[in-house]
Amino acid sequence: MFDIKFTAELPLVDTHAHIYTPDMPLAKDAWRKAEKSAPVEDFLSTLDAHHIPFGVIAAASMFGEYNEYTLQSLRASPRLRGTAIVAPTIDPYILRRMRDDGVVGVRWVWFMQQDLPDLRSAEYRLFLTRLADLDMHVQILLGGERLEPVLDALADCPARVVIDHFGFPDPKLGIQCPGYQAAVRAVDNGRTWVKMAAWHRLGETGPQIGAALLAALGTDRVLWGSDWPFVAAHEGYAYGEAVQSFLDAVPDPLQRRQISETALRLYFGH
Repeated sequence: MFDIKFTAELPLVDTHAHIYTPDMPLAKDAWRKAEKSAPVEDFLSTLDAHHIPFGVIAAASMFGEYNEYTLQSLRASPRLRGTAIVAPTIDPYILRRMRDDGVVGVRWVWFMQQDLPDLRSAEYRLFLTRLADLDMHVQILLGGERLEPVLDALADCPARVVIDHFGFPDPKLGIQCPGYQAAVRAVDNGRTWVKMAAWHRLGETGPQIGAALLAALGTDRVLWGSDWPFVAAHEGYAYGEAVQSFLDAVPDPLQRRQISETALRLYFGH
């Protein structure tokens, strides 16, 4: 049991969590089924139990373009923001309505996708410009050697970019992983952020990788997230462990506060 109630400068924003219910339809290419329900009420209760005021819902790839539950949850709580999975051909009026409901970006979960789209095509350039017009970002889950060409294609696009899970490194390679290194280099364009999230996927190397990311990028380009409810984690993995990994990676309370302020600006506009 992790008792972190009295630790100075806990995160103000959990920038990465998933919510879903048993009756939500799985996408045809879902990489797994949800083992159990993860309702928004449980996520908010978990935030409360750990003294974290705000949260960001990352669209879960298992449900594809079924964003209705996320949208309903965002409309019901000013504490939440979220991302959605949508086609690049989405009607711009629907995209604007999603933005008004609390959607701050679109998520591309491409780590299991064999063929990636041409981000330099007219279709995607139009889509990315529309996202930028609405002050929405692109959130990417992809790693290894496949991440760098995607980030290169986005280097001159107008939309902001958020890279998931440290660049999705292989835990055995750590900071030597091509995905991690590509994520670090991409921040140089001034429109890219990298999430310290999914700590349970990194095992004991998580705090070391987190500390290295902070040293490379500074507090204005790093975000913290838990990845609640920890799909594919070992049995019994606790939310407090994800918070503790952040405290271990960022021992300076001032830097933790600055990372929280970065998240507040990016997701909540203040």
